[in-house]
Amino acid sequence: MRICNKFKFGSRLINRLYLWLRRYSLSTRFFIVCISLCIVPLVLATGIVFFTSYSRETDNYISFTQQNMVQTSNNLFNRLMNVRTDAIDFAYNSYIQDFTESYSSENSSVGRVPVTEELVHSVVGRFNSTSDSAGLIILSPDGRPCYVYNNQNRFYMYFYEKSKASIMENVDRSGNGYWHYATPEDYYLKSVEWHAPQTDEPVIYYALKMKRLIGDESVGYLIMTLRAGVLTELFSNLEGDGASTVYLLDREGNVIIHTGEEDTVDGADWMEYLSSVNSSKIEVFHPEGMFDNTLIAMQMEETGWYVVNVIDGGVLSQIALNNSMDVITLLLTMMVLVPCVFFLLNRTMKRPLWHIVNVLNRVQQGDFSSRIQDQGCDEFAVIAQSIDTMSGKLETMIEQVKCSEKQRQESQIELLQMQINPHFITNTLNMVAWMADLQQQAKLSHILQSLSALLNRTLRSGRDFIPLSEELDYIRWYLDIQQYRGIASYRLNVCLDDSLQDCLLPPFTLEPLVENSVIHGTVAGRGFLNITIKGFRTKNIVEISVIDDGCGMDAGTLERLSHTTETRTSRQHSVHGIGIANVQKRLQIYFGAEYGVSYDSMPGCFTIATVRIPVRTDGSEETTDQGKRWENVSCDDR
Repeated sequence: MRICNKFKFGSRLINRLYLWLRRYSLSTRFFIVCISLCIVPLVLATGIVFFTSYSRETDNYISFTQQNMVQTSNNLFNRLMNVRTDAIDFAYNSYIQDFTESYSSENSSVGRVPVTEELVHSVVGRFNSTSDSAGLIILSPDGRPCYVYNNQNRFYMYFYEKSKASIMENVDRSGNGYWHYATPEDYYLKSVEWHAPQTDEPVIYYALKMKRLIGDESVGYLIMTLRAGVLTELFSNLEGDGASTVYLLDREGNVIIHTGEEDTVDGADWMEYLSSVNSSKIEVFHPEGMFDNTLIAMQMEETGWYVVNVIDGGVLSQIALNNSMDVITLLLTMMVLVPCVFFLLNRTMKRPLWHIVNVLNRVQQGDFSSRIQDQGCDEFAVIAQSIDTMSGKLETMIEQVKCSEKQRQESQIELLQMQINPHFITNTLNMVAWMADLQQQAKLSHILQSLSALLNRTLRSGRDFIPLSEELDYIRWYLDIQQYRGIASYRLNVCLDDSLQDCLLPPFTLEPLVENSVIHGTVAGRGFLNITIKGFRTKNIVEISVIDDGCGMDAGTLERLSHTTETRTSRQHSVHGIGIANVQKRLQIYFGAEYGVSYDSMPGCFTIATVRIPVRTDGSEETTDQGKRWENVSCDDR
């Protein structure tokens, strides 16, 4: 169960990651992959190498420093012991004791007690035999300087009164000699003639009380100074390559001396670490920060002071950085190469995709002639070739459909235009024969002319569009023929804008509407019928109305006229067999569903048939037998 839940959780997590990646473009995703697979591992490897090198360098340096500090501690202890031994030897030297006793007598002062030759030879010989001690100061029991010797230069060291009192007090309290140091505020230098310039160098000294060889009576105080250069030379061995600084601290954490440049370190801050240090072991302290300084400390057995070696974390990190330079160089090289490779690969992916998307957008807009023409050999080229093949087939199919539809429409229109009603021709010819029997030669000639013109125009008219004037000729000839049938008298009124004279429309568009007025509008016993044709143009739309003042039509008749299916009766009464539904269908085929014929009628009053078509004035449509402009022409006078 737990395994199943873990599997579902992992599946959901992968699905969320998938959806998150799909929010970004392919280039962004490819960039993320390149960074994840190239840069990130190199960065991690560089970090691991750097931190490993830093840790290794720190451990090696600490181990090396500990070994050196053990050796330095031994050397330092030996030097201090030499100074302490010199001090004890001088304290029990008979010449020095005799001179101090003589100087301590009442009313004696410097220069009044002669220094014996034996004392000078004893002191100089001792200092010449050792190079560790720097100077000797002998004080009387009341603190007056009895004898001062400096082994380094011609200047002599003197303590200020306050400092001398502190030294004597500490010696009396300790009972034995003790180690301490003096700062520039505690002493001054001078020669016999003048004071020496003040120095900033601290002085380490060993002070003890001088006692008689026999008895325990004090004869004065002896101070043995140590050359600062001795400790500096010893500590310089611990500096390594400048990665550390060595400090000598007293028990309170005050800095006595240090190596390197001037430092303002407060040793008291380290006392929380140094409080656990003893003379038997070297301690290593790592502060909390990774690149903070590392402290290596030991305590001097003789003095209780601390020797602290501070390893600079920045220097170690620089060493680790130098050791990691090869990996860092590789990282920088990859950071330059990866974007270049990414740009190249992204271009090989993005450009084909752009072409594919652009062509698909054009195909979506209906442009099937666009081609991608990818000459590559990858998957994008396969997709592009498939899209090109599909577009070519679609273009061919659409052209075939258009051609077939055009042929179908042309055939349908041609078929509709060729539907000539044989009944009407038979009836007309019978009427002509009957009139000929009655020998009405003039009228027979006129009706034969109208019939001949109508049949001639119908049989040889193969055009899709004719001028409006020719359509009016059809109407005139038709009314001439109907006039001689004797049913009624017909008067045609034409009111058209001059701009409509060259307007083109399909043949037999208005003539069936006039036929409908004659068939359905003639009132029995009335004897006449007025037919008016009006037309006007609104922008790119032409509206032509056929109006009669006949008996009108009811709603059922209007519905039958507007229906797309023609009745046999309507075709039998029509000259060409072209009814209203035929006209409506032809107009919608030519111009669209928003065009055609509409009716409005009131029974007993009027009927209005309106044709609505777009403006067409194509000059390429040549016509013969140009029609006249008709206006208020009475058909019964012809």
